[in-house]
Amino acid sequence: MRYDVCVIGASTEGLAAAATLALAGLRTIVIERNAAPGGRAGTREFHPGFRASAFLDELAPVPREIHWAFDLTRRGVLFLPSSPSARDADARIAAALARAYEDADAPPRSTAWFAKSLPRRPWPGEDWATRALTDFADGDLASATAGRTADPALAGSALHLLAPSNGGMVAGGLGRLGEVLAACARDAGAEITLGLDATDIRNAKGRATGIGLADGSEVEARAVISTLDFKRTFLSLFQWDALPRKLIKRVSAWRMAGGTARVLFALGAPPGATRETVAAGFDAANLSASYAAWRAGLIPEKPPMLFRLVSASDPSLAPKGAATLTATLGSIPFRLFDGAWTHEKRDALGARALATARSVFADLRVAASAVIAPPDIEEALGATEGDLWGGELAADQMLDMRPGPRTEISGLYLAGPSTAAGPLATCASGVAAARAVLADLDAGRLK
Repeated sequence: MRYDVCVIGASTEGLAAAATLALAGLRTIVIERNAAPGGRAGTREFHPGFRASAFLDELAPVPREIHWAFDLTRRGVLFLPSSPSARDADARIAAALARAYEDADAPPRSTAWFAKSLPRRPWPGEDWATRALTDFADGDLASATAGRTADPALAGSALHLLAPSNGGMVAGGLGRLGEVLAACARDAGAEITLGLDATDIRNAKGRATGIGLADGSEVEARAVISTLDFKRTFLSLFQWDALPRKLIKRVSAWRMAGGTARVLFALGAPPGATRETVAAGFDAANLSASYAAWRAGLIPEKPPMLFRLVSASDPSLAPKGAATLTATLGSIPFRLFDGAWTHEKRDALGARALATARSVFADLRVAASAVIAPPDIEEALGATEGDLWGGELAADQMLDMRPGPRTEISGLYLAGPSTAAGPLATCASGVAAARAVLADLDAGRLK
């Protein structure tokens, strides 16, 4: 069956792209290998009656204009209060998003599909590429680096401030956002197919023509949007000899920086009086030491951990009289120097998180726990090396140095964490990719 656009992945980005395109009158289909939409905005029951968002407690904020366009509040998406972010960072993020949309709306002037328009204009926020995070964070390094790996003393680490994770939790878990965005896309006319994997992107004469599916069928489309990261899209969905050598070289050189692990605790009762959110190990010296350990394939001696008593803000996440506690660990290597992740290594990481939790929360009564290591994130989300942000947040891999939404393959667009808009806000890269498709259709680039 032929569509105008096929979207790979029913993440928040893929669903936002599908809804935008369907509202514009394009026949759109979304292909998702998992049984539920949402991608990393998913919520799971990890112990009977205990629920948590598996990969993150919070996402980057949804831009106000997207929130209004999809009428998220009326549809039941209630964001719970979060810690405020720096106003300077907020202004730069908004300006960078505006630039990303501007670039998406204007087809490239060069005859080369992927070439950057000249002359190049500076991007908002790129002056931070030479600054260290410690110059800007005002001591609150946890809000900028939770769940990541970074040395806050290095030049360029300030760019982490452009990738916020404190957009707020969603009542009922982040999975509620995925459900509502899926409803938005369907209501607009998009089709969503769950439980079916995309195996390859069909490519004829340097042009994407559709995708192949795991059941042997094929979806034909004038345009394909991939919400997978840069590496996963090109190294997993194309045959190696189907791509230009320069593109293969560029993709291969893209650096991933997966360092997130999660431990979910089911508590028989709420802990003694304490804050709902507690950060441990986020001083600059420990972050630098943890980063060095991560680079060596070692689990840091004191991994930075951010604990959230999520059921205190959202009682629906635990049975009455009980509590759900999450721990987000940073600088946890995807590849360990001494071999693969085993059950024993996962158990050891969970024990370390529990020991730290006991040092900051009084009277913990743990009924059960679940450990999510970086390889588990890769397996669940298709995120290369478990990297939730689509690549290292560094000077040569941020803003317009990130790929997409247009690519060297005509008719193929990127939406997701690896793109310029990806780390800045939730849903933004999906909307940017959709706007690029619409602009190229108007310009007659897609037949």
